[in-house]
Amino acid sequence: MSAFFERLRAALAPDYELLRELASGGMGTVYLVRDVALDCSRAVKVLRPELWTAEASRQFVQEARILADLRHPNIVAVHTVQAKDGLDFYVMDYLEGETLQAHRERHGRLSKDDARKLGRDLLAALSKAHRKGVIHRDVKPANVFLGEDGAVLTDFGIALRLTDQQRSDPNILRGTAAYMAPEQFAGVEADARTDIYAAGMVIYEAFTGIRWEKSSPRDGNWSGARWLVARVLRRSLALKPGDRWPDAGSFRRALWRTRVWPYRFRTLLLTLAGLVAGTIGTAWLVHRGQEGLWPFGPSASVELYVRPFDPTGTSGRAITAGVADALVRKLRGYPDFSVHGPEAPPLFRRNAALVLAGTVSEARESLLAEVRIQATRGGQASVIIVAGESRHLEAFVDALELAVVRLIWNRQNPLDSSLPTGALPRSAVGLAAWLAAERLFADARWGQADSAYTAAEATDSTCWLCYWRHREVQQWLGQDPDPDLAARYLPHLESFPVRYQSLMRAVELPLRARLDSLRATTRESRDFFPAWFQLADELYHRGPLVGFSRADAVEAFQMAARLRPAFGPTLEHLAWALTAEGDSSGAWAAWSQLKALGEPSDPFTLAIRALLRVGYASRFLDSAAAGEVLRRALGKSQIQHFEQLAAGPRYLATFDAPDGAVSMGMLFAKSKDRVLQRSGLIAAALGNVSSGQLGQARVEFARLDDRFDVPDLGLMEPELDGVLMLLGREPSPALEDWPDVAQALGRYADTRANPGVRRRAAWILVLAARRLGGVDTAQYRPVLAEEPAPRPLGRLLAADGLARRGHYRDALVATDTLGELEAPALSGPVPVDPFYRTVLHVLRAEWLRSAGESDDAARELVWYQNNDVSGLPTRDPQVADVDWAFGTFARWWRAPLLEQEDRREEACRAYRDVARLWSRGDPPFRARADSAARRLVRLHCKEAA
Repeated sequence: MSAFFERLRAALAPDYELLRELASGGMGTVYLVRDVALDCSRAVKVLRPELWTAEASRQFVQEARILADLRHPNIVAVHTVQAKDGLDFYVMDYLEGETLQAHRERHGRLSKDDARKLGRDLLAALSKAHRKGVIHRDVKPANVFLGEDGAVLTDFGIALRLTDQQRSDPNILRGTAAYMAPEQFAGVEADARTDIYAAGMVIYEAFTGIRWEKSSPRDGNWSGARWLVARVLRRSLALKPGDRWPDAGSFRRALWRTRVWPYRFRTLLLTLAGLVAGTIGTAWLVHRGQEGLWPFGPSASVELYVRPFDPTGTSGRAITAGVADALVRKLRGYPDFSVHGPEAPPLFRRNAALVLAGTVSEARESLLAEVRIQATRGGQASVIIVAGESRHLEAFVDALELAVVRLIWNRQNPLDSSLPTGALPRSAVGLAAWLAAERLFADARWGQADSAYTAAEATDSTCWLCYWRHREVQQWLGQDPDPDLAARYLPHLESFPVRYQSLMRAVELPLRARLDSLRATTRESRDFFPAWFQLADELYHRGPLVGFSRADAVEAFQMAARLRPAFGPTLEHLAWALTAEGDSSGAWAAWSQLKALGEPSDPFTLAIRALLRVGYASRFLDSAAAGEVLRRALGKSQIQHFEQLAAGPRYLATFDAPDGAVSMGMLFAKSKDRVLQRSGLIAAALGNVSSGQLGQARVEFARLDDRFDVPDLGLMEPELDGVLMLLGREPSPALEDWPDVAQALGRYADTRANPGVRRRAAWILVLAARRLGGVDTAQYRPVLAEEPAPRPLGRLLAADGLARRGHYRDALVATDTLGELEAPALSGPVPVDPFYRTVLHVLRAEWLRSAGESDDAARELVWYQNNDVSGLPTRDPQVADVDWAFGTFARWWRAPLLEQEDRREEACRAYRDVARLWSRGDPPFRARADSAARRLVRLHCKEAA
């Protein structure tokens, strides 16, 4: 063992255990070591002692600093640089695998997919370096490692910072001659275009297995690269720097697009293929229909076709048609079967599982309906006879509706095995009570439905379906579901068909598993309406917490609406979600369909309808018109006396209408009711955060603190500043304000009054201090150690520690289940920090981006679209309140990621929202709004702001 090896071993001890030499280069030698504290492998690069000079030492330290500043998954990470016992060395990640040069020497060229991925990763590394003002100057196969997680660029030993005052000597060629750009030989200073040329050579070599000979791009052996790849690489290898790709990012995107046909050709071919297939298919269907050989059997779910009624006696066509149309309207909306009226096209008539036909006779003022229901799958027809009076036509139709539905649900003679007939009440009176509740549920009469299901359960406790439906109603009413309801129906799952059982079991699963289960059920049963509605509901309220956007929920709701066009809960959700999505016509259409179901009378449904109107006005009308809609809504006595009115301004944030939240919040702030005051000021403060008016938000937070003198509310202002600083993203408060913010947080962390408040302040202090420094956080660790299970704050702190050491994937794994924690779990007896979920998702997005997963990072940043609250937000801030407030920040941070992934349409939308929401913000936010508007123009977005 050499004396130098022993000398290095002593210098590295006790933090690192020296194992063996890995490689040796011109200036340094790389060794494998073991990190003693973390028990993991690292690599150490040591400046060779015989080459030591002051300039060599300076350059060596600069290499380490450059690498430490270039945190990127495709650039080797450096953790520390030291000078000890006369040795200069730095510690970096140990890269398993082999270099591209070693691979080519042993195996030849890479596969086309692997070569393309290598190019993507190499150019991503160079793009990062160039954005930081660093030119590598020695891009070559020996400096590109092939690892399991992608290619990694190493050896920045001769890298140049463009900001350095000390430039290179033009008489000295720096780099490897075989991979230098032509202009470098003429003494031209290296820049981004010289790196692009060298990268083109490396990628060419990966595809072809041979070295580029620096000839004209038209020459060379391109047999190993398809014409699309060759076209991209030829531009990178242009002899004139000005003819090359303008930057590494453009080069990378062009290369990555070659994995599929160019979009316009693919779209054209698919369109032509679709037209041809559609023409052939339509002709075949018409031909089969003319022959009476329709290719489809009856639907798997219950579809009812109502034929035109025949008049008898003295009744005329008008009253007969009126009864049929009224019956169809009544029957539409039931969640477990669909109805098609006399006007239905032939396709629906042929596919109906049940056909209803009948006669209506009138004698003086008496009406008599005789209706026959025939199952298309065989079996005897069932006949219903209902009597009534022409002057009470609505009551007559109601009686006819009840008789039809009772027949469909007849336990003794079920007409379709997909319906949960075994879960219905056993008594006639119980069945009638259940039907009354179902009608109210279908019409979205929430308060009445809640009471009706309670009455049905009291009438007949064997109505297992009542308990399940009742649980759904409770959720919409903003109540945490009563566990007694699940305890009633779960022991009787065998009474339900299999696909109903899958829905009920899904409710008990963790969020991701729940969504997977519901999606699987909709794939297996495309026409099973309850599964579509439950999936849409979960996607809307909680899907964004695990990466599903609000648009995903809208698609599921639209599918549910196609299956049950008159189901009120679907229409309410659609009106709400489409308003937030900025689809004014779609939201208005859903609202119009909802209104056609009739005017509600119970207070909760009245309040929901009023909120939908105010949300729509706040989102799409000017401030004067929106203010008038708000005043009219609040002027109604039923709304004024609604018990949960304080939730109104907080919920306006979910319509992406922060101005509406501020307006309504400020009205409530003037109320004599302290519950309305508090909720109104919270809504106004957080609405101003969303609009980029942080100065006004601080005013409202100060008013909250003054009026209520509650530590939970007083902590909001310094915590907001602390969170913005620790996230380290623009725009945020000036870093010189950190000592004042830390002092304010420290006052709350040191108080003895409220353990929850102390823990919140301590948590933010510890997290922010890791990035900003200046605070001794040791005293706060005992406070955090007392956090009750499931310890979300402590677990996120631990994961952040992993990420700060470069272990991004470990940090992501450690926090993966934290994203599934829903509002009830975060708002228990000791509520978690309302900023918790925002910090979690933004940090995870940062780690994903650093791990090279830009697409997943963009998906993480849709978390703010959730509508996940515990109860109704009427009192102290919940995590969802802060999530909604950070929605504009999320879009500002997300838009560049979408650009990077070539998702231009989504990037345009994000920039458009930023330009809209921050246009009247404080100066830093107005500047970002202006930048967003410029990006809209640069990206050629439609309707550029």
